[in-house]
Amino acid sequence: MGTNQTPRKSPKSKKTSAITTVFFDAGNTLLRPHPSVGHLYARTARRHGVRLPVSVVEARFQEAWKGRHSVDKLKNDRAEKLWWKDVVHRVMGEHFTPSAFRTFFNDLYGSFAHPAHWRLFQDALPTIRALRQKGRRVAILSNWDSRLVQLSESIGLTREVDFVMISSLEGLVKPDRRLFHRALKKANANPEETLHVGDSLREDYHGATGAGLSALLLDRQGVGPAGVNTIQSLREVLHHT
Repeated sequence: MGTNQTPRKSPKSKKTSAITTVFFDAGNTLLRPHPSVGHLYARTARRHGVRLPVSVVEARFQEAWKGRHSVDKLKNDRAEKLWWKDVVHRVMGEHFTPSAFRTFFNDLYGSFAHPAHWRLFQDALPTIRALRQKGRRVAILSNWDSRLVQLSESIGLTREVDFVMISSLEGLVKPDRRLFHRALKKANANPEETLHVGDSLREDYHGATGAGLSALLLDRQGVGPAGVNTIQSLREVLHHT
């Protein structure tokens, strides 16, 4: 195993030998857009008379994603939708009139609720099932809107976990420690026996550790920041529980 595959130890990380409960983030941790965000944006745009190369759309999305504003105020479905509208406008807005963009965006937003446009990562279900076989409680704790309720059921996630907790339905957003504590209460678990796994350094890793949980940062490219417990595959969670 190369050095970039070895989980990096944080001096503040907690021992995970007594872990009984595991929380997972959803987007880009357990599931991802299919075939990609750029493909879905470009495909939807074509239905509305705008043709752009997928590579161009993908690059512009990555740029907009880096420049997105804070998620801290996304405490309901309306705020979530407005936040995404701003992101999509940065990517595609210049190619539409205001009224045409509204129509395009509503079409795009609805398409992301459809299970055909999402795929579970190959290591998602095997890891969850292995944890359940080990007697661990498993839940999903996600910054998402209520579309995740039906999506999670449709792709088969809901039946695999103890519960799904969604920020917009709780009125709290990661990294707010109160959301983690609410999930702990629902799981009947203590912070010191709970591990949270996600792909966001701020929302998942620092959010969880700030609430007293152990945490693993999922970076499938293996380039997580130094001093952070980083994994490349969800299967590595099993070594921490």
